[in-house]
This record gives sequence, structure tokens and C-alpha cells, in this order.
Amino acid sequence: MNPRHRRLLIPGLLIALLVVVLVSSLARRADGAEAGPDVVSHLSDARITESSGLAVSVKHDDLAYTINDSGNAPIIFAVKISTGAVVGTTTITGNTPLDTEAIAIDGDGELWVADTGDNQERRTDVALYALPEPGPGEHSVAAERYPLTYTSGPADVETLLINPRTGAKGLVTKGLFAGELLSLPSKLSTQKPNVAKPTGHDMPALVTDGVVSANGRFALLRTYSDVHLYDAKTWKLTRSHETPPQPQGESIALERSQKSFLIGSEGANSALIRVALTLPKVTPVPKTETTPAKSTGSAATSGGDNGFAGSTWIWAIGVVALLAAIASAATRRT
Repeated sequence: MNPRHRRLLIPGLLIALLVVVLVSSLARRADGAEAGPDVVSHLSDARITESSGLAVSVKHDDLAYTINDSGNAPIIFAVKISTGAVVGTTTITGNTPLDTEAIAIDGDGELWVADTGDNQERRTDVALYALPEPGPGEHSVAAERYPLTYTSGPADVETLLINPRTGAKGLVTKGLFAGELLSLPSKLSTQKPNVAKPTGHDMPALVTDGVVSANGRFALLRTYSDVHLYDAKTWKLTRSHETPPQPQGESIALERSQKSFLIGSEGANSALIRVALTLPKVTPVPKTETTPAKSTGSAATSGGDNGFAGSTWIWAIGVVALLAAIASAATRRT
């Protein structure tokens, strides 16, 4: 090859390699759940040492609720998100929860507390408690109690999922190797146990909390080290991301903008961390369509490509074409 042409080819190859590196980096970052995690505040109140659930208020700005797990008083703390300061407490009176592991707010503004923690898997008194969202200030409420039971015997559950659009409720077991999604009756009873039935959908291992998006289409499940985004209609995994390091990651809550979520941890003076989120766009299904479209790829069920597998291949083909064009031009000149 003519030396002059070789001098042209080498810079072209370097540019092509740079494009590959940049595209690979963008494919990992774009549309991801993590985009610069931000420590918003710390739960510095000495009473909050084992925060195990988190729910963002639907009625009050800059407000969230949290609750300690087993061995603590049945108190729901109203916390100012921006400062971490406690601005209200609500004590559940009457029936006393034993191991509260999750809280969630439904579309009607009802606050639900899951007394479902059972590390040794032997409890027969698990239940959900419901009360109107309390807001700031000091309150005492005799919450409605809805007893639960499982078809396969006791299970450890730290995740309560409530669809804000439909009111549908579900639980996720905290299995060592895998979890399971359970569904609850559409109408719960306070007089008899409500059976949590298996749905046949496997969930990640060691799920410690979860939340459903405002439109009811997606669910975020967190473990000690990751956050998993699921399509809440098919329960197919959309993508997964590592969470910022925390001493014992126990809670997650979507913020009202749906463009970020908060994660929390057990421990004194624990941090509330904000992580940016881009939910997938929901494509309306044509009314004439009677059967679901078949998937043409694995991006919907793979957590490693962040849903960008197709885009990465397009860029790769473009890079190959660029290299071929450079080589062809050099060869013709030679």
C-alpha cells in the first residue's frame, strides 16, 4: 500500500475505534435507571434505625413515609424528603403489627402497611394494615387489618406491590435463590384470611421492596445490590441496574414525577438516595389487534443490554461499513 494511503487509513481506523468505544458507553448509560445517583438527605431522627419501607406522598409535596421493621413500635414516620427531618408520626393502635417490612399508597390515597416479615418462615398471623394517608402532624389510628395466608405455608415477604390505576395488590417472596410473585384478591376481607396465590412468575432472589409506576405499567423491584424493572402486564424483565452502595438496602419509592426513584437503607442516619429513571414508552395497542405481537428479540427479557441491543448492532454495522469504505478507498488508490 502506498505510504500516503496508509497514513490516511490509520487515522480512519482510530476514529472508527473511538466511535465503537463511545457507542458502547452510551448504550450502557442511555435510558438507564442510574444517571448520577444523588444523596438527597439523611434520616437523622434517632427513632428511625431500621427503615424497611418507603412511600412517597400523593397529597403532600416533599413528603414520604417510612417505618421500622421488627422489634420497634408500630409508628409510621412522615419525613421531609429534602431534609430527612421527621414532620409527623402516626401510631397504629389496636392490633399491633410485629414485623412491618413495606408500605405503599394506592390510587385513592390509602396507606398500606405490610406486616409480612418472617425470616424464619413460621408466622401464621401476617396481615396488611390500611389507613388514610396521614400527612404531617401527630396521629393515632386504628387501622383496618386484613389477615393473609399463603397456599404453600409461611413465607418471608418484604415487598408489597399496589397498582395505582387498578388497585390490584401483590406480594413478592424473599427467597434466597429466587422470589415468587403472589396475587391478592381484588376485594380484601377483614373477617377471614385473604389467600395470596402464586402467579407462576419468578422474581429475583432477596427482593427487599418494590413499587408500581403511576400508570400501572411497570414495577421496580430492589434487592440489596440491584434494581430490576419489570413490565407489570407481562412480568417480563425489562432491564436491571446496580444500586449505589448502601449498608443494607431495604426500600424503594417512585417520586411523583416518575423520572426518579428514592432508595433507603436500614441503620442510623441512613441516606435517601435519588436515582434518575427513564421508563419505557408505552405504545398503544391497535384496537383491531386480537393477539399479542411476538417478540423479535431478547432485549425485553435481558437485564444486561438495557434495551439497547438493536441500537448497538446498528452502530456496529455502521462502523464495519466505515472500515470497509476506508479500506476500499485505500485499495483503489493503491
